[in-house]
Amino acid sequence: MCMKPKIFVFLITIVILFQGCNSYQYIYDSDSQERQRELQKNRSGNVAGEIFSFLGAVILEASTGVYVDYVPEEQEFKRFNLMNPTKDTMYVNMLSDLSWDNENYCDFMDIRIPPNDNCRILLPLFANYNIYFGISDNPEEDQLLEINTSYKRKITLIPEIETDSTKVAIKNIESQNSDN
Repeated sequence: MCMKPKIFVFLITIVILFQGCNSYQYIYDSDSQERQRELQKNRSGNVAGEIFSFLGAVILEASTGVYVDYVPEEQEFKRFNLMNPTKDTMYVNMLSDLSWDNENYCDFMDIRIPPNDNCRILLPLFANYNIYFGISDNPEEDQLLEINTSYKRKITLIPEIETDSTKVAIKNIESQNSDN
């Protein structure tokens, strides 16, 4: 009888931990926030189904002695970590070739990552994304990074745009190197 409350607490803890892993507060586009919530619900449903299927197989085996071969389904989504190592807010738009429903692609727009912070986002596996990012909200200055979500889990976004402070730092380093 003591085992049931422990299992229940364990399952609740897992659900709470999984729910708190995405960074919705950095997504400012309402459609993108809603799409992220839909992906999370879909993933949570898959995880819960997998847990109950596994527990059912274990209980059936324990009660009948018949081995039930449980094979988990393939993963459909992946947590992705966008990292901003700069001292400026990073503006990010992620455009995909994958359609989410009949009307929309699985794009994520208007992501603003604070300085020296990261944004965890849930993405579909095997999707190609064009990530446009920069330290200004001017799309003309954005840089492009192409990824496939099946190969990467973490991307550090480092813009190649030089600000006045980085130019001064580069000149100081160059002058120190030329002195040696």
